[in-house]
Amino acid sequence: MSYKAKLIIADAEHILQYEKKILSQIAPQYVKKYREHKIEEDKKQELMAGYLLKMYLNIEHEEQLIINENGKPFLKAGEPFFNLSHSGNYVVLAIADCEIGVDIEHIMQCHEATVKKVYSPRMQEELTDLSGEEKNEKFSQLWTEFEARLKLKGIGFEEGWKELRDMNCYIDTRRVENYFISVATEEEIFLEVIFKSI
Repeated sequence: MSYKAKLIIADAEHILQYEKKILSQIAPQYVKKYREHKIEEDKKQELMAGYLLKMYLNIEHEEQLIINENGKPFLKAGEPFFNLSHSGNYVVLAIADCEIGVDIEHIMQCHEATVKKVYSPRMQEELTDLSGEEKNEKFSQLWTEFEARLKLKGIGFEEGWKELRDMNCYIDTRRVENYFISVATEEEIFLEVIFKSI
């Protein structure tokens, strides 16, 4: 059985032009986060996250959400499951009728200490014969896949992350410009990708 999922990839570059309208529609917790941030990029990300949750899940109040001890949000009503991530001007929202995790990262320079400490032997092997930009890209791709697994399970680096590095699950990784986006599920999914800009 294949589950349905959506990946909404939103460019928040111009969202501040619609600040007042969006602030009046989104959940108060995102309004609060938006107002607390001093850095424009962070403000855009919070505003877009609140907007996507309103548009695709009709979330207007924090009472509609349950947040686990590691910060993973769930709908109080149950399904659908969802997960958010952001990097740079992009915010991504993954929605599915099964548990889901998502991560987006700008391509970053391969950090050897992170590879040795965090990456599993299998992940390290994938980087062995690579160099330069190709190695940076593979490092970033593997990182988003790892983060998506953590977010699927709703855990942080403090607990159980080593076991999840090579957790058997379905991973769908996409590249958008200089970003990698990975979606992780325990069930096979049909993933619809939607690009959104404001």
